[in-house]
Formats: sequence, structure tokens, C-alpha cells
Amino acid sequence: MARESFVLTNGKVVIKPRTKIWLYTAIVLVLFFACFLVIPIDFRTIRLAQVSVILEKLFTPAPGKTWGDYFAYMLKLDQPIMETIRMSFAGTTIGAALCLPFAFLCSRNIVKSKWIYQPTRVFMNFLRTLPTLVVVVVVAFFFGFNVFTAIIAISIFTWSIMTKMLYETIETVDMGPFEALEACGGNKTKAFSYAVFPQVMPIYLSYFIYTFEINVRSSVVLGYVGAGGIGVVINENIGIYYDRVGAIIIVLFVLVIAIQLFSSWVRSKLQ
Repeated sequence: MARESFVLTNGKVVIKPRTKIWLYTAIVLVLFFACFLVIPIDFRTIRLAQVSVILEKLFTPAPGKTWGDYFAYMLKLDQPIMETIRMSFAGTTIGAALCLPFAFLCSRNIVKSKWIYQPTRVFMNFLRTLPTLVVVVVVAFFFGFNVFTAIIAISIFTWSIMTKMLYETIETVDMGPFEALEACGGNKTKAFSYAVFPQVMPIYLSYFIYTFEINVRSSVVLGYVGAGGIGVVINENIGIYYDRVGAIIIVLFVLVIAIQLFSSWVRSKLQ
């Protein structure tokens, strides 16, 4: 099949390159079906008919209850929802504060000594390999399963992930002002504060909001294992009161959408 061509005003002919969308689609399909060769799946155990049953139980009132009871239960979730938001925000704030000095120490363009930034990076990489649930279990040995334990776990996750994102951003900034301040006698900390941090501040705030969104979702799982928040309510009702679990899912969906809209608005102001 002949390729489409265009004639420019100067008389030159430009041939439009062939599109590779079909090649990419074929590769994706091959990889998709190849997964079934390495992942053992017994399709006889999949009960698709139960999907409609579960959805009906989740999003309709239980027998003997009305829609008024269904929506009235949502209004009773204000306390666990606020607890989820508080522990997510507290953990995100603590982790974001901790990430600043460590992002400074991990940046090769700020700290030239590999004996400083390499060990710091290894330590942060170790923290990122720890699943949040494992951190909760370990911290629970000292403080028990409560909101404080969840805040510590969220803080460690935020600390590790924001440090990586921030130091990678710092390594791309214009180092001219930083070097000028150092040449005038300023130490690295002051040069970083006045020359580098103002450049990454909008991105830092954007990372904070993004991580907060993630932590709101993950805090639900932490609550499910007893660390407080709306997850505790889910754990109490799942498998027993499906309509309550469905009401909780709707409330969480509205909460996540609200956070995303707010974060989008903040990001638009930072640009």
C-alpha cells in the first residue's frame, strides 16, 4: 500500500512515515496471551456468575432495609473517614519533612563524595523494599495496632518514595546559582536552601499531594489489619454486611475523587 505524501510550498515531497500502531498492538496482544503460558489459571474455578450477585449485595439495601437506611449508614462513617484522612496527612507530612535532608544527601550534584551519597541511597533503597504491611507488623510489636502505628508506616513509605523522586529532580536543576553562592563563601546547606530548593519547591509540593493520594488508599488497607481508620470498619463488616461494605466503597470513591480534584487544582496553581 502506497504511503501518503505531501507537497510543500517549495516543491519538495514529504512522505508520511508508516504508522507502527498495528505493530505495537500486536506486541501487546502477544505478551498478553503469553502470560497465560506462565501463569497457571484454571478457568473452571472462575465463577463469573457470582459477580452480579456480589454487586447486588454491595450496592443495594440488605433484606428488610430501605435505601434510606443504606444512605443513612454513610453519614455514620464521618469519624473513621476523618481518622483515615488525619493519619494519612500526618504520615505524609512527617515523611515529606524527612525526605528533604536525605534528598540533599543523595544528590550527586550537591554532595560530591560518593562515600556519602552512595550509602544514603542504599539505605533509602532498603526502606523502599519494605512492604508497608511488614512495617506495620514490626512497629505493632512496640506500639500495638493503632493509628500511631499506621502513621509511622505511612511516614516511612512517604520518606522513602519522596526522597527518590526529589533527589532525581534535584539532579536536573540549574546549578549555576548554587555554584555562585558557594563561590561567595556560602556552605552547601545555605546554597541548597537559597539556590536549589526554590527551583524544586513546586515539584516538591506536587510530590507531596501525589503521595498523599496514595497514602489515603493504602491507609484503608492498614486499617483493615487493625491500624485504625475506615479499614477497621471494613474488616468488621466484610463477609457479613455486604450492603455496609458497598456504602463504604461509595464513600471512599467520592473521597478519592474529591482529593484528586483538589490536587489537580493545586497543581494548576503551581504551574
